Amino acid sequence: MPEADRLIQGCRQDPELFRELVGLFQARLYSFLIRLAGRQAADDLFQEVWLRVYQAAPRYEARGKAASWIFKIAHNVALQHHGRRAKQPEAAGDALDALPSGDLDPAAAGERAETLGQVDAAIAALPFEQRQVFLLREFGGMPFKEVAELLEIPLGTALSRMNAALEKLRGRLEDFRA
Repeated sequence: MPEADRLIQGCRQDPELFRELVGLFQARLYSFLIRLAGRQAADDLFQEVWLRVYQAAPRYEARGKAASWIFKIAHNVALQHHGRRAKQPEAAGDALDALPSGDLDPAAAGERAETLGQVDAAIAALPFEQRQVFLLREFGGMPFKEVAELLEIPLGTALSRMNAALEKLRGRLEDFRA
């Protein structure tokens, strides 16, 4: 049994397993929520996602990838938030705090922050439907078939939204490199 499956199935009985589960997905999930819903909302949504994961753990069946299951919950929570607030996420710099900086020298750290800020701004500028597909695929690690099922759209639509998102990102980031 994969590690994440074991953690999900045991987290209701052992709080330490729940802490391990959160630690396993914390950075990726938080970054996903920041980019989908914005920095201010991400903190609250992050807590809500983990509450729902904890509540749903007894019903979890290890049929697919645990990451897909958790990111489906996160997507649903973010979608409910989006429906309530209909607000574009904050742009550059939102996800920078969620990503580890490592032991970079100040010049490299500044360059990295600038690059990540441009990437974050480019993602935030995507239309919501394209951003959903991109983030579920790239941050959630979900196969396109699962993305399409989750969003209740045809597989071809998911693929075309991803293609459009990648084209827009390429264009925006090409401007940055020039």
